[in-house]
Amino acid sequence: MNEIVSEPGPQSAVRVTGLSSPPGEGSADSLFDLAPGHIQAPDRPPRYTDLWSRISAGLRLQEYYARPEVREQLRLFAGRPDYFKLVGERARPFLHNIVQQIDQRDLPMEIALIPFVESGFNPHAQSPKAATGPWQFMAATGRSLGLRVDEWFDGRRDPIQATTAALDYLEIQRQRFQDNWLLAFAAYNSGPATVNRALRATAADGGDIDFWELSLPTETRIHVPRILALASILAGAGELEFALPAIADEAALQRVEVGVGASLLLAAELAGLEPKMLRDLNPGFRQWWTPPDGGPNYLNLPMKNAQALRLALQQAPDAIQVNAGRYRIQSGDTLSGIARTRSIPIELLRSRNDLSGDLIVAGEYLWIPKIGPEPMNQLAAVALAEPIAPFPEATPALHTVRPGDSLWAIARRYRLNVDALARENGISPSDIILPGQRLRLLAAAGNGAGTSAKSDFYRILPGDSLSRIAARFDKTLEEILFWNSLKADELIFPGQMLRVAPPN
Repeated sequence: MNEIVSEPGPQSAVRVTGLSSPPGEGSADSLFDLAPGHIQAPDRPPRYTDLWSRISAGLRLQEYYARPEVREQLRLFAGRPDYFKLVGERARPFLHNIVQQIDQRDLPMEIALIPFVESGFNPHAQSPKAATGPWQFMAATGRSLGLRVDEWFDGRRDPIQATTAALDYLEIQRQRFQDNWLLAFAAYNSGPATVNRALRATAADGGDIDFWELSLPTETRIHVPRILALASILAGAGELEFALPAIADEAALQRVEVGVGASLLLAAELAGLEPKMLRDLNPGFRQWWTPPDGGPNYLNLPMKNAQALRLALQQAPDAIQVNAGRYRIQSGDTLSGIARTRSIPIELLRSRNDLSGDLIVAGEYLWIPKIGPEPMNQLAAVALAEPIAPFPEATPALHTVRPGDSLWAIARRYRLNVDALARENGISPSDIILPGQRLRLLAAAGNGAGTSAKSDFYRILPGDSLSRIAARFDKTLEEILFWNSLKADELIFPGQMLRVAPPN
């Protein structure tokens, strides 16, 4: 077997020359290789230098890598040496969980590469036939496998939930086609009925059943060898230069229970994470709050942010609860009347229902925040009403507060640190600000790269690495690691807050 050689860095340039046995595997490392008849303790889980090594060690379909159909796809990938780098970055937060699920079921690790081929690991990918998510499920198939697909949540877009469904489906196909993984992969792509028809046609001709000879759709005849070609790259088939993003063999995300009707915007604020980043890590949610009628009622977050959110919820368990329900518009209803009877700002109703005016139609539905006996958290109401701005505005010296503004929304609009903005203006991040109030921005904006001259924190941007951040602020990498309780190889994410100055 061969060896993967990687250079240090957040995105290593990797020369794939093959694979070696991962550390901890093999009889030479076993403490339990006892004489026959003795009870043997279970093998220790092997430890790998990175997640790619773990995937490579679990590949099982090497006998097909030399097929001309696979070599043809390999030549196409050779023209895209950045393929693993680009798609791997999308997969980074979720790939460890996928590999873990495959390992737990003792399945071929080539399966981990299916979403690389199906969707480029894009959770929001949708085919012309409406197959959706990284594993490309149709809605009916997803529901039949236990995924929630409705106006609140689309489990097909959630890489972790969809992986469980995909493995269930693949195991069904594996059993149907008598442990022939190539046929199972083909059935995953074009459906078992299509594969069965091809098998019947082959049997009618009297020939031996051979996947490579089946009359399958062109897409499927490309799809299966393309998965094998990606696997052959990781297995070192040929001297190819490929850039692999460095991904440690450890969980990147932790689950935090937030309850039903929880605001994702408020959860992001308490976790110290950009709202867009939180949505990217939880792409199954179709609203800005968790469903009011049950699961999923949890969020997946990076370790540090998960700890921050848990601590905040321990101190204030209802801090992010903004339940919402669906109301069917009755004849004679008006938007202002609905807002008045429920003591809800009419602007909130317009925003949450994508209404440009007050026209509503009997028989249609409105999403309405559920306000219990206690008045709605003001920050929660504003958060529900605020859209996500795709790009930051230019930072002026001062900002005059407008109706509906919150300190957090202003910080997000100009890409500032909300704590730095609050400090600069002598207020608390949770304070209510009033229309007409003027806030100083430039001193809190600093260099515009996510931190401020007075702030001790930096908001990580796409492409950042710990070493680059340390150099930017004239600090040593060891100082950045120490101040943030990080390890040198620990994952960092855009939107994550990093301390760049020693604590007071």
